[in-house]
Amino acid sequence: MRLSLARPEQAARLSQFYRSIHGPDFPHQELFKAETLANLLADQEIAIVVATHEQELLGCGLAFVRSWNQSLEISTLSVAAHPRRSDIARALFEALRRLGVKSYGVAFFRASTESSFRRGRDMGATCWGYRPAPGSASISDAELIMGFINPGGQHRRADPPHSALTATPFASRIIDLLSDAERNVPYPKSFPVGCPRGTGAPVISGRIWPTYHSRGNFITIENAAGTFPVEIIKEFTDKVRKKGVRDVRLTLPVNHDQAYSDLKALGFRPVAYLPGWYLRGPNRFDCIELVFGAPSLVSNPQTFVERAVAKIHRDLRA
Repeated sequence: MRLSLARPEQAARLSQFYRSIHGPDFPHQELFKAETLANLLADQEIAIVVATHEQELLGCGLAFVRSWNQSLEISTLSVAAHPRRSDIARALFEALRRLGVKSYGVAFFRASTESSFRRGRDMGATCWGYRPAPGSASISDAELIMGFINPGGQHRRADPPHSALTATPFASRIIDLLSDAERNVPYPKSFPVGCPRGTGAPVISGRIWPTYHSRGNFITIENAAGTFPVEIIKEFTDKVRKKGVRDVRLTLPVNHDQAYSDLKALGFRPVAYLPGWYLRGPNRFDCIELVFGAPSLVSNPQTFVERAVAKIHRDLRA
């Protein structure tokens, strides 16, 4: 079996492969069109690892490139009917993991079952938290974030400050596994952090950079500018929630203890500790993700995901 990175000129064959094994429920219908697939590959918005044997196409591993923080989200593994189907899928996953860690510095995937969680853990992944499913009112639809990071890569991870936030049991477990960090690097002063586009939207006390996701009806706040960023976030969140937006998400560098406390008081819930998530200059900085409007936790968790979310919530509280 040979593994290789897909090229734009292979788009026609790859789109045909995706159409042959996936139906109308496949979440990435854009891969069915050769021209769209070629453009996505040419623009480096996606990466596809292709598994072949002689002239036979055995499978494709899809990943999404996040250029703003040089990370790779491992997504769907599509494998044709084959006696070694599980081995092919494992090889595709490992190839994507190596690509993400070596070429980008951070690779991650989302696990929705106990088996996928355990497979990822067996391959060296660490649970970084959970992602509430966009558009869902049920916490059982959440997905666990499983990640890999290259601490000695091109962009060195900065040692996070000791604080109530980084001292939580959940954060401590992740930090202790990543001892190779660059010390005495100042953390970002502004928050939230993300991929702001354009000039932002004015609010009464400043400006804010939101990204609206129609699929799931949620907003990610990429940045805020003004004397009182928490007030800007509060004002914006109140406004969009009244207009029917389901939830609001943001990412906070872990040095902002007071902002973290203030945002929690407003109703934002911490859902993930993301090591080396924010990239600035030569360094990566640990962040925490918070969500306003996340589904309620289950008082008596029954499923694997419900139990995992309950433990994350308990261990992440500062």
